[in-house]
Amino acid sequence: MKQILICFLIVISLSPGSIFAKRCPNNGIRAGEYSRRRIALIAQVDTTSVIVMRAPEANSEYEYMNYRQDLNFLYLTGVEAPGYALLVVPRGLEINSKKWNCILFVPSFYLEGSSTFSGSEIPYENFKGVADTVVADKELKKLMNLAIIGSKTLYYTAPGFSFLHDWLNDRPIFLEKEIQKILKQNYPGLKILKAATLVNRLRQVKSPEEIDLTRKSIEITGEGIERAMKACKPGIWEYELQAEVEYGIIHNGAERTAFRCIIGAGKNSLSPHYDDNNCQALTGEVVVMDVGAVYHNYSADITRTIPVSGKFTDEQKLLYETVLKTHKELIAMIKPGISYAKIDEVARKLLVDAGYEPYILHGVTHPIGLDVHDVQSSRILEPGMIITIEPGLYIPESDSILGAGFRGTGIRIEDDVLVTKDGCEVLSNKIPKEVAEIERIMK
Repeated sequence: MKQILICFLIVISLSPGSIFAKRCPNNGIRAGEYSRRRIALIAQVDTTSVIVMRAPEANSEYEYMNYRQDLNFLYLTGVEAPGYALLVVPRGLEINSKKWNCILFVPSFYLEGSSTFSGSEIPYENFKGVADTVVADKELKKLMNLAIIGSKTLYYTAPGFSFLHDWLNDRPIFLEKEIQKILKQNYPGLKILKAATLVNRLRQVKSPEEIDLTRKSIEITGEGIERAMKACKPGIWEYELQAEVEYGIIHNGAERTAFRCIIGAGKNSLSPHYDDNNCQALTGEVVVMDVGAVYHNYSADITRTIPVSGKFTDEQKLLYETVLKTHKELIAMIKPGISYAKIDEVARKLLVDAGYEPYILHGVTHPIGLDVHDVQSSRILEPGMIITIEPGLYIPESDSILGAGFRGTGIRIEDDVLVTKDGCEVLSNKIPKEVAEIERIMK
């Protein structure tokens, strides 16, 4: 099992290609913001603690091309490339007669052939703001062991893959548990805890820079949604609408979509997580579009429901207006001190009181940020949090309670909402959601 710990601490070599250009922050967050985050991280622990984190590896060219950084590592450093590590020592660790709190370890193979690299000395200017100092990854184990001397608690991150199936012996292997066990064996008496518990508390409240990046991501998402609204007509395929959304997102500067676009027409609108997107949208149906852009790593998550023919039927309009009314009442109640559970409770009551209890399939809110379903350390809203509000109703094709015009119709409306000091701001308010607006655009 010691090999697992070694894999955790040592970077596997990989041909760097163009990866050197990705190593430093260039994603809309200033270097000072990363420093502030690390200071806030250290403030949560005492001087007998050590925090070690590592970026997941990319073991092939394909993995590198599709690489997604560990979000907590990204949050603290801005580094988007694989193989780096971060050691945080609140009491300071002496290197070359200087004490450092945050040390970044750079995989040596990134530096091969660099005329400015010798031994463990790396030009700090290339990594300004990423950490207090930078050394080669070969120093990680030695410096980590030095930092642990006299410490009582070690916070760590596990490798990217947390679960493997040992098919020969038909048993699961949980890498995190194995790492914990080995760490406890190697460092008796040391309390072993997850670093994520510390970082998640910081990530849930967004800084002004994070809010601005989320605004941009939402704005770009809106461009894609409006393209799809204008393109929609009877006979169009769901994947064609997906293409319109994705063109609008990528064309306007987003790196990618936050998740696979959900474009559900007709009966597919009844499935909140449908993403096959391979059916035609027919006359008289609605289309639920649940989509989001990622701009400089920050996600949007927006849902709009539109009529394929350009105009809602009377039954569809009734359902839509019920969901929209609920949507607006939920937004009106958002302020610091309100719980996620209370929002869900009120949403359910509003839809039940309207007579639609059998047609509620999901809750109506979750945090959003670096991840589309972002970390949630607190269950109570605070200023700076960004959450979704997404009530929905789903009338099965086999329904025998409502009239035939309601059957096979799903309606969902989702906005991204910033909790402010005394209320909230709907960041996605410019994306059309009123019946008249949608029908005007689709006319």
